[in-house]
Amino acid sequence: MRRTLLLFALLAAACGAGWRWSHPSDLRIGIDPRSREVALLFPAETKGLRTAEAVARALAEFTAAERRQALRERISRELARGEERFAVGFIPDRDAEIRGGTLEPSDGGKLVPGLARVQLRGVPHGYLLVHAAPAQGMLEAAGRRRWLGRALVESGAQAETATIAVGESDDGAFLVATLAFAYRTGDEAEAALNRLTDRQGDFEALGFAARPGTDRITRQTKLLVIRFDIETDLVLQALSRR
Repeated sequence: MRRTLLLFALLAAACGAGWRWSHPSDLRIGIDPRSREVALLFPAETKGLRTAEAVARALAEFTAAERRQALRERISRELARGEERFAVGFIPDRDAEIRGGTLEPSDGGKLVPGLARVQLRGVPHGYLLVHAAPAQGMLEAAGRRRWLGRALVESGAQAETATIAVGESDDGAFLVATLAFAYRTGDEAEAALNRLTDRQGDFEALGFAARPGTDRITRQTKLLVIRFDIETDLVLQALSRR
C-alpha cells in the first residue's frame, strides 16, 4: 500500500490528446546519429532542484560499468558550467559524446521526435529529456536497477522508441517524470495498455497504480504515456546505491 501512495501513473494522459493535434516538428541534435540514446539537459532549469544532479549522473547507466564514473564527473562539470543546454549521446561500446553550444544543425545529427518537446513541457520544472531508439537499451538499464516494474519493461519491449521527460514538483517533494512508448500501430499501443491495466494491483510488477479508461486516446496516438510522481527522498536513496 505504501508503494501505491508513493508512486502513481497516468496512462495515456489527457495531454496525449493535445499531442495528436499539435504535430510539432522533429528536433535535430548535433550529435553522432549512431547514438542509441540521446539525453538533453537544461542546466538553467536545475537550479534549486533536489533531484537534478543525481538524476543527471544516473545517465551513466547507459554506458559500460568501467566508463560510468568518468561520465558522471563529466556530466557534473557540464551542469556546473550552467550553459543553456547540452546533449549526451550514447553509442554502444564507445565513450559517451557530450556536446554543448549550438545543438541544432541544418542537416546531419540525430533526430528526436517533436512530441518529446511537448512531453518535456508537460512536467513541472522539466530539466531532462531522454530519447531511446530502439527502446531496448533504456529498458535494460532501468531493469538492471529495478527502476521500472517487470510488466512495464515487458510492455515497453514491444515499442519502437521510448522517451522520458523529468522534472520536479514546485515544492521539491516529488520527482515528476513521464515515460512515453511509441508503437507502430494503435492496436499495439492499446494492447500494451490493456496488459498493464489487467495487472492492476500487482505493484511489484507494475511499480505504479494503473488507471484504466484511456484506450481510445492510446489507440489514436499510438503512444502509451505513463506519469510517475515519486517522493524525492526515495529517488535520492535509490540513486545513491551504486
